[in-house]
Amino acid sequence: MSGLKETVKVLTLARAPETPALAMLQALPDAVLAVMTDGRILFSNHGAQAFFGMGEKALAGKTLATLLGDDSPAQDTLQSCQSITLHDLTLLGKPVASLGVVPMEEGWFMLVIRPDTTLSKNGWTSKIKNSIKPAQHLARMLAHEIKNPLSGIRGAAQLLATSVQSPDDRELAELIAAETSRVFRLIDKVNVFDDAPQEQYAPVNLHAVMEHVEKIARSGFAGVRIHRRYDPSLPDVHGHYDRLVQAVLNLVKNAAEAGAQEVTLHTSYEMAAGFHPESRARLPVCVAIEDNGTGIDGETQKTLFEPYHTTKPGGEGLGLAVVSKIIDDHGGTVDVSSRPGKTIFKLNLPRGDGK
Repeated sequence: MSGLKETVKVLTLARAPETPALAMLQALPDAVLAVMTDGRILFSNHGAQAFFGMGEKALAGKTLATLLGDDSPAQDTLQSCQSITLHDLTLLGKPVASLGVVPMEEGWFMLVIRPDTTLSKNGWTSKIKNSIKPAQHLARMLAHEIKNPLSGIRGAAQLLATSVQSPDDRELAELIAAETSRVFRLIDKVNVFDDAPQEQYAPVNLHAVMEHVEKIARSGFAGVRIHRRYDPSLPDVHGHYDRLVQAVLNLVKNAAEAGAQEVTLHTSYEMAAGFHPESRARLPVCVAIEDNGTGIDGETQKTLFEPYHTTKPGGEGLGLAVVSKIIDDHGGTVDVSSRPGKTIFKLNLPRGDGK
């Protein structure tokens, strides 16, 4: 333990090169913070950066009160100046198996947060698999009725694209035609509640997916400002382009309907990635959709991904069920954290090369 303490001390105060003990800290799946008694953060490992959805520089200097709120149990544990471990908490809307605080020398503490991913991943996945059949039947019945008006929309958009003079109008008409064609493909080849044949899967650049969604959002969701924070080194995933577009687009649409004025699209590669609860595959490729809407209360989150469950007037309750099914088909998981003014849906996926 003394070597670990010294590593954090040297790193935070002297900015020394990485040591084996520091590498061990960074490899931990738990969120580890070095925190001053006044709540200021000195150091965060990769697990903490993933938990809070912020980089090392963004976390450094912030206070726990800023991140978690003044009434967070983490504040009480720091003030006690004792080694304390709390179990079965909720932080930032996420279930936490344990939160431990260990006092160190010279007025700082080591804080370790162990997320409880069992409910958020295993629970939701099993719920979707058990309740998806009625939605499959409904989708098949609606497919025929959807195709008829969709054919008219696509034909009109194609005709409009050949007749308008303005480049902007032509681009918009072409976007409408492209989107209706994509919906046709979703209906004909990969009914949203059916499994997509593996031969339709291929390497997918997630930034191409995000850029397509961004283009649709800018045209279709007036008043919502779209921001991007992309990791340029993000590897491809093995997946279905149209279905991944559908998953991300559903989340952006939900954000707009929840009153969000700003939506931020994130991509990142998590060095301290978690594992799929069933396949045990590492899930380092992360896509996150963050919005500043009204938020989702804890009770609603328990049934958030069940088909037909909705809190929106006139809503059908299929959008998030589709998201969960698509990401599960890709071997990934969906997590959500929410409080008023900040909701983050996080999609974690395996690398396309299986590493």
